[in-house]
Formats: sequence, structure tokens, C-alpha cells
Amino acid sequence: MSGAALVVSLLLLGGNAGPESGRVSIRWQGSFEDAQRKARQAKKPLLVDFWAEWCSWCTRLDQTTYVDPTVVKLSEAFVAVKIDTEGGPRERAVAQRYKVVSLPTVLFVTPAGRLIRRVDGFQGPGQFPRTLQETQELAHKVMGWEAALDKDKNDVESLVGLGAHLHDLEAFDEAKELLQRARGRDAARPLEERKRVRMMLGIVQHYERRFGEADQLLREGLDLGPSRDYDPKILYVMGKNFSKWGKFDEARAALETCIRIASGGPLAGKAREMLFWLEREEKQRQRRERKK
Repeated sequence: MSGAALVVSLLLLGGNAGPESGRVSIRWQGSFEDAQRKARQAKKPLLVDFWAEWCSWCTRLDQTTYVDPTVVKLSEAFVAVKIDTEGGPRERAVAQRYKVVSLPTVLFVTPAGRLIRRVDGFQGPGQFPRTLQETQELAHKVMGWEAALDKDKNDVESLVGLGAHLHDLEAFDEAKELLQRARGRDAARPLEERKRVRMMLGIVQHYERRFGEADQLLREGLDLGPSRDYDPKILYVMGKNFSKWGKFDEARAALETCIRIASGGPLAGKAREMLFWLEREEKQRQRRERKK
């Protein structure tokens, strides 16, 4: 058995990272299904470590971070499980479900399986305790939204909260479903929240290359009423959408309006930069047309 495999075997058995050192490690569950079952019972989030035998940084996590006393103590707020990305069909299915493409990857998910946080790459014992603390606070919010939706599937505040959280993690399929439900029920909600919902839905449609649907949602957001905070953001997204759609005049108009009302803030700078590249691309296109 290789060194990496030996370390993982000892950890899965609940042993120490190294028998000679007597160091205590995170206690790992035997399977993802077992971890979910225990997480539901304990009402705790899951810590899911994705590894492979060839991954040297995964081994380093086992030998340093996961045996750090502070990390071990903080990990008690989670139910931990290791997933071998080259293991059996069930383990590979979990890796595919969460789109794990590089190692090491550590995910934090709710007992229902929704993503709370994703950590790509190695974190040492100096950094990982803060990640655990921050994630515990975030998990409380996410699981709170889930609990509220279990009681009332049309709770708009929780639909927006959970949908925005998943949108920020680029879990667009789940975010889209939640935000669409919120959009149909948010007439009594604050103006800026309603604008944010439509902007996020527009971004999802943009990434799905549904440019017309994205445009409708963004225009709907603008038409709800004026907002100094969200109107420049919506116009910036609108400029990006028009640009990818090939509607350069409309993109230019949206970006110029964004610059005007953003009043010199960071977003105005980003809009100017996009406008510069848009105009440069348009000039190159015109040159190509003249050469034909």
C-alpha cells in the first residue's frame, strides 16, 4: 500500500495521522451516504474532502492540516467524509455531481446536499481554521433558508437568500429555479431586492447564451423604478449581454449610460474598459469587412 493510501486508510478507520506521533485527526465517516445520514440526525453541515492516491497535496492535507489540534476541534461542527475521485461508482458519482475537476477540493454542503462553500487547492493549518469558522456561520444561514422553505416553499426571503447564495457559487441550475419562484411572488418585497433578483436571472440566462431572455429580465429590472445602486449594475450586465449577442450599438449605449450614472465609481471604470475593447473589436471588424 502506498504512503497516501495508508494515511487515508488510517483516517477512515478513525485512527491517528501517524501511529508513532499519536496525533489525533478529523474523524471521517465511511461513505457519503453515511455522512449525510449522520448530518441529518445531528443537523450539521458536511465537510467533504475529495482526494486521489496520486495527489501529493491531498497527502499533505492529511499530514498537516487535518491533524492540527485547532482544525480537529473546529471540525466537530461538521460531519466529515472523504471521497476518492477514482474510487467506486458511488464515489465517482459524488465527484461528478459537484463537478470536481482538480485536487485537492474541499466542499461544505448541507445535509440535503446543497453547496455551502467550495475550497479549491491546499489550505494549511494556518488558514483552514478561519475557513471552518467562516463556513460554520455561512452554513447556519444556508440551512436556515432551507428550513424555512421546508415549512413554506414560497417563503420569498428564503428563496432570494438561497438563490443568491447559489448564484454567487455559480450553481446556476438550482439558483435559477429558486430565483424564478421568488420573481413570481416578490411584488411586496423591497425595490432593490426585486431588481437584484432580475439581474441575477439575467446573468444566468446570459451564461446560458439566452441573450433575448436575459435582455427581457434586465429591462424588467430597470422598469421597476430608479435605483442608484442597482441600475448601473443592471446596465453593465446589459452591455455584456448585448456585446455577446452581437448588438454593438445597444451595448455601447448601455455602457455609456452606466458610466454616466455610476458617477466615477469602480463600476464606471469597468464599463469604460469594456467599452474600449468593444470599440476596438468593432474597428477590427470593419477593417476585415473592407478587405473583402
